Amino acid sequence: MQKKWVWIFFLGVSLQIYGQSSRFYQLVVSNALSLQGRYSFPSIQGKRFTSDCIGFVRYVYYLSGIDLMEVYGKGRGGVSSLYDGLVAKRFVYTNLVPISIGDLIFFDNTYDVNKNSKWDDPLSHVAIVVSVDNQGTITYIHHSPRKGVSLDYLNLYYPNTYAFRKKDKTLKIINSYLRIDRGEQFPRENYISSFFFRSFAHIPVKEVTE
Repeated sequence: MQKKWVWIFFLGVSLQIYGQSSRFYQLVVSNALSLQGRYSFPSIQGKRFTSDCIGFVRYVYYLSGIDLMEVYGKGRGGVSSLYDGLVAKRFVYTNLVPISIGDLIFFDNTYDVNKNSKWDDPLSHVAIVVSVDNQGTITYIHHSPRKGVSLDYLNLYYPNTYAFRKKDKTLKIINSYLRIDRGEQFPRENYISSFFFRSFAHIPVKEVTE
C-alpha cells in the first residue's frame, strides 16, 4: 500500500491534502515555528496576509496547502469569519487538551476590539498548537503586536495558575499572560491565557492509499 498526495475540492476550491495526515500537522507546526520573530508576511501569488493573528494563521496554513479563508471563512477575513466557517463544518470543539498539534485555538476578550472599555469582544484572537506536555500544558504560537510571532502557554487543567515553582526554584509558566493590564483592577489571573480560552478547532485531512 502506497500513500500519496491527492487533490480534492471543498466548496469549489482545490486543496492539496497530504496522504499521511500526521505529516500535514507536523508541516503546519514547522512552518509556524520558522516564522518566530516575524511581524509581517509576504504576499504569495497575489494573496495578501495581514500583520496580525489571523494573517499569521492564514499564512502558515497557506504554506502548508490550505487557504483557510477561501475554504472555511467565505473569503471575508477575520477571526470570527474563520470560526463561523469551522463551526459550520463541525470542526470546532472544547476539551482540556487539543486533538492534534497544528490545531487552532480561539480566544475571547484578548483586547478591546470595539474600544468601549468593556470585556465584550468575542473571537479576538487565534493561535496554533505546537505541543502538549505530560501536565497538559499547551505550547502555542501566535502573532501579537508587541512580540510578533512568538510562543506562549495554556493549561486548562490549572486555569487559575500562571506558573509552577520547580524543585530548582525556577518557574515553569503554564498560562502566559495574554492581555495587557491597563489598570482595570481585575485579579492577575484574569489576564492569563486560560481565562480567555474559547475553543479549539481541528481541520481533518484524508489519508489516501493505493
